[in-house]
Amino acid sequence: MPWKKRNNPDNAITIPEAKILNGVPGDYKYERILPDSVNKVFSKLSQKLKESGYVILSIVDIKETLKNSGLDPDFKPFYILDVCKPKAAQAMIGSNDEYGLLLPCRIMITEKGDKTLIGMLRVSEIASKYLREDRGKALQFERELIASMDSI
Repeated sequence: MPWKKRNNPDNAITIPEAKILNGVPGDYKYERILPDSVNKVFSKLSQKLKESGYVILSIVDIKETLKNSGLDPDFKPFYILDVCKPKAAQAMIGSNDEYGLLLPCRIMITEKGDKTLIGMLRVSEIASKYLREDRGKALQFERELIASMDSI
């Protein structure tokens, strides 16, 4: 039976929508494991984000930070990216100032065995649960980020 769009007053994720968003309704994160190196994934993802209109506001290199602090110099590669799409920030913060606590969107890239794990917080889930906001505002932009992650 094909799924039909239905009125959804409680903002529950429908089954087809859940498949788009990692297949886990209500999960706070989206993640993928890729066979490429951390540096290669970082490079590809940076390009895809740029093509989609996103700006990388900051890059935190956890390995370098730990090394510079006199801690584990052999820590695995681990990057945290803060990304923003100005149009998305305006739409979300314009509707509720508290979205400012959830933005910019955060993406991590790290080693997972001999592969690379990329993951991001799902702002739509957090906003729905804690801000009692319609997840639709964030979901549009979240889908764009997921598409960028899925295209590499």
